[in-house]
Amino acid sequence: MFEKKYASLEEYYEDIARQAVEKCTFCGECLENCLSYPISPLKDKNPMDIMQQMIDFLKDGAYSEDVYLRAFTCAQCGHCSDSCPQGLDPFLIHEATIVELVKQGKQPPEAVNFILPGRKPNLIGVLAALQTKPSEERWLKKAPSQPKKTENVVFLGCESLAMPHKIFASLDVFEAMGLDFVTLAGGELCCGVPHALAAGNAIESEKKARELVDNIRAFSPKRVILICPGCYRQFTEFFPRFLDVDFEVKFFTQFLSENLDKAKFTKPLDRTVIMHDACMVKRTKLSDSQTKTLEAIPGLKLVGKELSEEQSLCCGGIANMTYPELGHQLGQVLVDETMKFRADNTTDTCPACMFAFYMYLKKYPLNMKDIAVLVNEAMGGKEYEDKLEQCWKCESLDELIEKTRENFEANGYPEEMMRQILPHIFPFAEHK
Repeated sequence: MFEKKYASLEEYYEDIARQAVEKCTFCGECLENCLSYPISPLKDKNPMDIMQQMIDFLKDGAYSEDVYLRAFTCAQCGHCSDSCPQGLDPFLIHEATIVELVKQGKQPPEAVNFILPGRKPNLIGVLAALQTKPSEERWLKKAPSQPKKTENVVFLGCESLAMPHKIFASLDVFEAMGLDFVTLAGGELCCGVPHALAAGNAIESEKKARELVDNIRAFSPKRVILICPGCYRQFTEFFPRFLDVDFEVKFFTQFLSENLDKAKFTKPLDRTVIMHDACMVKRTKLSDSQTKTLEAIPGLKLVGKELSEEQSLCCGGIANMTYPELGHQLGQVLVDETMKFRADNTTDTCPACMFAFYMYLKKYPLNMKDIAVLVNEAMGGKEYEDKLEQCWKCESLDELIEKTRENFEANGYPEEMMRQILPHIFPFAEHK
């Protein structure tokens, strides 16, 4: 954890910008190590010139289109983070640049509005509505006025709501382990990642952070357990900078790997599995906990460890929404490398990476299984249908509408609205 040093998240980003202005020498090493830069609209421009423009912008507001493109074509993989000879973190500099652009009135790419939690419609809300009815929810949207003291709060995050089979498997695992826990969903509650990293609104991001911590703190827990690595980064890298986090913070595989004695595996999984380490998993040093958890499952053989250790593979991140052509190029490389190992299952813990893999289901037999799903299966738990996979395999809008009508209508989405929205998410041939 970091020592609390800043009065606000905005002040933290201002300090990142100040350090960049003082120390950056415009060497361009960060862009030389960038995964998205060589395939971005800036690919033919000198990296040194681009970095000088970014620093000039942070210093005195000298705006250019190149600065905007560099900031918003960033896939936010963090591959550049260790590349600076001056000890700066270029990933954070890009975040600070996005925040400053928005403060100066520059709007993020239009697609960003569709991924912000709490808005209706938004991407996660729509995908969740296709798969579950409100009566099936096993979580609270906010803490009640007088909650019961609970040892563990499981926070689902926002993106995982689009994969209810993963959530149900995770909760089944915790129940089988005899855990005392309560579950809070994302949506109304949010760690703030989309608001700052994507939308550049540090004030709203901080507001959401404080609201979330207050809701967790209401249960007087010993710890919070997170199932999204993006949330884990917020709790461990950002929150302690400007607010008090007075409970333990654990990631799902981190908690499992430390409590394997409580996970009673009764069903050997005789299969090969390839694990993709998400960029945020690598950044937050969670890879070992994923490996330890998977290797504890009887019969499971983990293959392609070199793929997990390879730092240059990214699903495309936020660029899959903001600059899809760029994001999809990165995702294609990841899928191609994954398929070389011909594993029975592909696994991940990052919802954003899983979304990227879903895009390729019609072309590649990826057979995706989240780590929580594999653990639950090995513990003899219920196997939940991956309804999002079924949605991606639909050949037409009409097929998808009929398959999901009962669910989305129960969530208050009219068919007309869904017919307008869904072609922007799913690549139906008739809408290309």
